[in-house]
Amino acid sequence: MGTPGRNETAGDSAMPLRLGETRQFARVRDLLRGAAFTEPTICQRLKLTQFDRILGLTREKAVLSETPDCLDILIRLFLLRESLSLEVMRPLIPAETLEALEALGLVALDPADVGKMESPVALYPVGNLFIVSDRWFPPRDKAPIPPQDFVFPAITANTSQFLAGLSDSPCELLVDLGSGTGVGALEAARYARRTWAIDITERSTQMAEFNRRLNGLENVTVVCGDLYAPVGSLKFDRIVAHPPYMPAPKAAQIFYDGGTDGEQITRRIVEGLPQYLLPGGRLYCLTMGSDREAQPFERRIRAWLGEQEQQFDIGLIVRRFYKPGELAIRWAVKTSSGPEGASDLTKALTDLGVERMVYGWVIIQRKTDERAAFTIRREAGDQCGREEIAWLLNWETAARAPGILKLLAEAWLIANPAVEFCTVHKLKEGELVAEPLNLHTGYPFDVNCKAQPWVPYLVAQCNGKSTARELHSFCIQNELISAETPLEEFLKLLTVLISGGFLGAESPQFPRTPWGGPAAKG
Repeated sequence: MGTPGRNETAGDSAMPLRLGETRQFARVRDLLRGAAFTEPTICQRLKLTQFDRILGLTREKAVLSETPDCLDILIRLFLLRESLSLEVMRPLIPAETLEALEALGLVALDPADVGKMESPVALYPVGNLFIVSDRWFPPRDKAPIPPQDFVFPAITANTSQFLAGLSDSPCELLVDLGSGTGVGALEAARYARRTWAIDITERSTQMAEFNRRLNGLENVTVVCGDLYAPVGSLKFDRIVAHPPYMPAPKAAQIFYDGGTDGEQITRRIVEGLPQYLLPGGRLYCLTMGSDREAQPFERRIRAWLGEQEQQFDIGLIVRRFYKPGELAIRWAVKTSSGPEGASDLTKALTDLGVERMVYGWVIIQRKTDERAAFTIRREAGDQCGREEIAWLLNWETAARAPGILKLLAEAWLIANPAVEFCTVHKLKEGELVAEPLNLHTGYPFDVNCKAQPWVPYLVAQCNGKSTARELHSFCIQNELISAETPLEEFLKLLTVLISGGFLGAESPQFPRTPWGGPAAKG
């Protein structure tokens, strides 16, 4: 994560927007909707394959009509940072709407040419929302020094990944910590009865409140403060966060810096869960942490929960690994600290015992019963999203419920179509010798598992037409397993294969497999 364009820091800058009247926001909203100011139409107009490509688009490369329509005007003003003459704008934007744009601070006279208007901010669609943030500059543009409290755009790949991974199941109370533009809380307003957007900077808070009003949302509360501090004694059934997580030994920008090891903000979020997360509730945090000598990231997360750690389940969904030196170079480029700065940060991480940095989802749920807590790690497959993550957490929860093996015995088993069986033969003492069989799947998670040679025959029978109990009998009758193998032992093996995503259990008691399958029978 980083700022597009130049990366020097500076002091806070003045907020260009004004919180005007409801009718003014409504007029602007109607203008954007009427012009079809959406991700698909903007991509089509600019010939972009992905909406976030606009972050690197220069005015010179943007192909727009010489006789613009309203959509062209909005793209030029809010996405390409152009100044436009009033003669071009007035025929396409009603006078009352143009007045609303000016009153809210979305457009202003260009000080270099009083006959033209410009926008001091970026405004763009995110799904069904309209979001305002600070303007970005393509790398080749001569950009001004951004303020330390720069409000990061909500259309980067990382932010899109954050939104795509959040559960959209209904909930009561949701808080978005370090909310920036407020996009997480605003998006969650669709399925949460009430949401809060909290950010430590006044600038982000003001923009988030502007975005709340721009989208006409009444069930969102925007407040300024340090993480949980503004909510007092409130407790939530969902907490979401995309915190600053880049290793940075000295401050650069608030949205970017996570302390020397990158974990400073994430750790404080986790430490607050015993006080602020309700039983049955979940934290969804897209962040980065470190695997250290004999201390994988998920084990250290559990330690952050303190004395109440056994009340919580932890899931870590890894999207990418980084070497410490890779991130040190990024920080050195961002801060212009050169090779010496990169070397110093690499040494600082090495001195902490960091072996590699882990980027991905930290999902923590508070238990509702006395079962044992679980801690799991998976590497995300290419198509892993909210449904796949939800399935994993729900299955791991169900797998630890009382009587799970009894329920599993009567469930129908279905194989993952993405499963692969691989074996390698190596030359040993003049003969080819087979290595242990490897099971692999890239969906929903990238998982490898050593298995006995009979397991592929079992998986081939898992077509949703046989229960686990029937499959146990099949394996015995065909001498795949010993006739003395207890059903319980067989079922325990199945729980491992299901957890890895190789098999699914079709039953009303279990979450439906993300790759589908026949409906549960009976």
